[in-house]
Order: sequence, then C-alpha cells, then structure tokens
Amino acid sequence: MLRLLLFLLLALVTLPAQAQLTAAATADYLPWSATRRLTAADFRLALRANTNMRGSSAVFQFGMEGNAYDLLGKRGNAVVHNNMFRSASWLDTTEVSEVSRSLRYQQTLFDIQEIYARRLRQQGRANAWKIIMVGKPDLQELSAQLLKEDQQRQVKYTEETAYGTIEQAQEAWERQILKELQELQAFQLTD
Repeated sequence: MLRLLLFLLLALVTLPAQAQLTAAATADYLPWSATRRLTAADFRLALRANTNMRGSSAVFQFGMEGNAYDLLGKRGNAVVHNNMFRSASWLDTTEVSEVSRSLRYQQTLFDIQEIYARRLRQQGRANAWKIIMVGKPDLQELSAQLLKEDQQRQVKYTEETAYGTIEQAQEAWERQILKELQELQAFQLTD
C-alpha cells in the first residue's frame, strides 16, 4: 500500500500542470457538430481552373490532446477531438446539382469518424485508471486501432453507396450511423 501511495505521489508531482487542448481551437480545424452540417464554405482548398478533379475530398482527423489523467476529469471527453482540416479539403462546385450530394457524402464520412472518436473517448475513460497504473491499454495503440476500423468502415460505406449516389443504401447508412451516435451520446462533445 505504501508503494502505491509513493507511486501516486511521484506521478502527481511529475505531471504537467494542465494539458492544453488547442487543436480544436484553431480556425482551420472544424470540429464535428451534432447541430451544424458541412457547407460548401467549409472546403477551403480552391481547385485550379481546367482541372480534371471532380466531386470532393475532405481531410478528417481524430486524435488526443492531453494525457491519461485528463480522462478522469469532467472534461475527459474533450481530450479526444474529431475535426475537418478545412484548408486541405476541396469541393467541386462547377456542377451545382452535385454539390448537395457531395456535401452529404462528406458529412456521412465525418459522422462515421465521430462514432470512432466517441468510442476512443469511451474506451479511454473506461480504462483511465488501468492506463495510469499499468500502462495498458496503450492510448496510441488504441487510437491507431480505432482509426483503422474507422477507415475500413468509411471504405465499406463508399463502396456500398457508390460515393453516396445509391439513395436507398445512403439512407440505410444514415439510419445506422444515427443509431450508433445516439448510443454513444454520453461521449459527445457539447457544441
């Protein structure tokens, strides 16, 4: 018991004072939102004239800012962020009829990623003491595993909906995603 107390005291003395949660605060990163959907203005990478690129591409990222101790506090969910990197994302607006479909497709990809960001919050918070005391599961490994699952699911969605163009499949995916987001609502960041 004395060893445990000494370990905890040493850990608390050597910890950084406060993790800074800055990634989501920068203007070039758009955090996922339950109430705000993507718009054409969110895509800031301008396509050059006479380019062969069509459709859209968005760069989404999720990750952690802070340490395992931050997972224990009231702001534990804020340790994990899910953002769109605006300046690396583009949207072809030459075919007006395709803009809404492209936005819907990219929003669905962003929503899928939010599921995995919430799972990272859930698993990180559930295992915070174990991570601090034993070092397992490793947060970087957990994050990498969930990112891989997220990317595989995004590929599956893209294939099954043909980039969001098969309406019935798109609607089925949206229903399933909404269900999963609701199940993980406790791990949602507030807007």
